[in-house]
Amino acid sequence: MKIGILTFHRAHNYGAVLQCYALQEILKGMGHDVKVIDYRQPWIEDFYKFFSFKMLGRRSSSLSSMVEYMKNSLKKFLWSPCRGAYFRDFRNAYLDMTASCGTDIPQDFDCYVIGSDQLWSLHCLGGEYDRIYLGDFGRPEGSSLLGYAVSADVKSVQGLGDRLKDILPSFKALSMREGKIAGMVSSYSGMECMTCLDPTLLTDASVWNPVTDEKWASRKYVLVYEVRWKKDTKGLLKKKAAELAARIGPDCEVLDVSRMKYPVRDFLSMFRYASYVLTTSFHGIVFSILFETPFYALPLWDSYDLRYRELLASLGASDRLVSFDEVIEPQSLDFTSVKMKLDEMRAGSLDFLKNNLQ
Repeated sequence: MKIGILTFHRAHNYGAVLQCYALQEILKGMGHDVKVIDYRQPWIEDFYKFFSFKMLGRRSSSLSSMVEYMKNSLKKFLWSPCRGAYFRDFRNAYLDMTASCGTDIPQDFDCYVIGSDQLWSLHCLGGEYDRIYLGDFGRPEGSSLLGYAVSADVKSVQGLGDRLKDILPSFKALSMREGKIAGMVSSYSGMECMTCLDPTLLTDASVWNPVTDEKWASRKYVLVYEVRWKKDTKGLLKKKAAELAARIGPDCEVLDVSRMKYPVRDFLSMFRYASYVLTTSFHGIVFSILFETPFYALPLWDSYDLRYRELLASLGASDRLVSFDEVIEPQSLDFTSVKMKLDEMRAGSLDFLKNNLQ
């Protein structure tokens, strides 16, 4: 079967490009001909430009927000060229992409797979739903539409509300990444919606061997990956990491991948060889588990944490959640138990794909 994937593959975000790579490789392993549709999502394309009048217009409600945008534009000018190149190089090397397109989605696929990632989350789309990610585009007769582990926050699903009754019938099947969100989608639409694993969790660490190396193996370090924070927590994660590194030993350093200043291969390798990981990221937790690297997650206790709080609870690892005011000790994690539960969850997610790609 010829399959086209629609997702956030062009985001300058480690988790976004790696979940796309994982889904591509999983589907190829099932014997399918797989391409990533190089859809240039308008808001994402504008977001990563040094400067965009359209983005500035979105901030025009107040002088302070416009000034903040100008400051961020200057930061992008200073560090974004390298960052953008890292993700472009990874896409070109490891993703099998179609020619670039707008809403004129290629018409030569037997099945279109939408997912994974936060494709229905308004905060990832500039506050507006994207009809392409909702499956509202022309498709060849006889082709099918499948939603795999789509993610959204509570408010975004509430915003869709009863529209889901019109959206879901176009899908052969739909699964969401979070159980609570899947329940909400089912409730609004009156149709079944399963919960499936993020693609990065569908296989063991072996799928990542081609995109990692031993560059970081000789160093001892605590790795920080902080993708979200609040005013009263900003900077605390790195401070906690320094305290943890001191407890591990005098030769243990702190490395920070939060600003995405490293190539994607380095990012993965740093998780593989870290002594410990401290993170506020879903994918930070995922790669810690896959590489059996001890970790702690420090949640902000809002709806955006739901995805990794649910994951840890389902794996029996909620003790990895700690608060910012706790003293963090270097304690091991029973990965054997975690991996056994993960294997059970994988089976259901892989069956969802196999059963709907026939």
